[in-house]
Amino acid sequence: MGSMQDLKEILSRFDPNIDTGLIFEIKKRSHTLCARFLGGAWRKVGVEDFLLQRMRGGMSNMLFLCSLPDGYSPLHGEPKKVLMRIYFNPVSDANLVAESVIFTLLSERRLGPKLYGIFNGGRLEEYIPPYQKCEKVKYICDPKSRPLSCDEISLPLFYKKIAKRIAQIHQLEVPIWKEPVYLCDAIKRLLSNFDFHFIWWLNQLIEISDEARSYDLPAKYADCAPCSINFKRLLDELHFLRRCLRKSKSAVVFCHNDMQEGNILLPRAGSGNVRLMSVTEETLGDHQMLSPSNVMTPHLVLIDFEYASYNYRGFDFANHFVECTIDYDVNQSPYFQIYESRFPSETHQLEFFKSYISEFDDLSLVEELDTQAEQMIKETAPFIPVSHLFWGIWSLLQIEVSPVKFGFVEYGVERLGLYYKYKSLLENLLNSN
Repeated sequence: MGSMQDLKEILSRFDPNIDTGLIFEIKKRSHTLCARFLGGAWRKVGVEDFLLQRMRGGMSNMLFLCSLPDGYSPLHGEPKKVLMRIYFNPVSDANLVAESVIFTLLSERRLGPKLYGIFNGGRLEEYIPPYQKCEKVKYICDPKSRPLSCDEISLPLFYKKIAKRIAQIHQLEVPIWKEPVYLCDAIKRLLSNFDFHFIWWLNQLIEISDEARSYDLPAKYADCAPCSINFKRLLDELHFLRRCLRKSKSAVVFCHNDMQEGNILLPRAGSGNVRLMSVTEETLGDHQMLSPSNVMTPHLVLIDFEYASYNYRGFDFANHFVECTIDYDVNQSPYFQIYESRFPSETHQLEFFKSYISEFDDLSLVEELDTQAEQMIKETAPFIPVSHLFWGIWSLLQIEVSPVKFGFVEYGVERLGLYYKYKSLLENLLNSN
């Protein structure tokens, strides 16, 4: 049998419509991983009976649900289902040890799923099942969970809880590098041969003409952005970013760095069949709708710490606020929609930061709450364009490395256009004392 390392290589060329042979190879390697890491009943089930199902997941990784078939019960408390996550983000490959430490620590603090195993290019983790959908109504049959929607993360019920969760993350002491170099270093790895994973990508960029290496930005940004973006201009923006961040007074803390709708799960407590629909402004008063999840004090589970690091907390705030404007639950190409009008209002941000501050034990932090919250709004603003720059460059890399079906070109140029639109907020740092 082949090594575990080549599982990612097989998946990168996998076409479920034609590659029936590869389907078995993927299943065989997945079976071996589960048997080795989980033991018990997983070692007794044969490859033919082993259940493997592709799951909808992140934009830089592939997810598979691994399950024991009926008739096989756990022998030593091992799970009956696990999630296998395969990374296609070279930044994750380079930081696998750090992420594993982070994942384990968060699991122990009950802030994230359990970790069951780490292997080259991925990991096995706790499977938190999604709610089952039934046409217009969602039905729940067992303890399950679902990600919050783009609409929901902007509701006071949820954004105040999200703020508290972020505060808990920011208070963690994690045994990894604590200097706030993640943003610039990650962008550098995306743009240069800083890491060997990117050499092949850069060679492709170098071998083609400057024109072919350029990406046209949407015409609606013509007043504030260049007509197109290329490798050299992105490097220039990286140097500009470094200059600006040296002036930032934002606190350096442990950050999630990717707090978007799909990474915030709402688990359900209890059992039995319960009718459950998505929460909206109109239905917020119906407490029974989410009562099994304890809606008035929802317990949110954060997932996907792929990009977690010590960073300026202003980036974590700004990135989350920007994510309030992006809907990824879109079934047609390019599989996302940006609504700039949904960016949190000043009132929303004030309430968010008050909830954040209230999570700290130091009583001095809650004095003059309004003043502190207003100051945090100012602290956050320069990182709005930084979020757009980071994820814009990230998306252009995914064109080359990710097998996930998503409009990476469209997403990348939109985010870069928005970077230029809000770049003045970042420039303000250069004029600060």
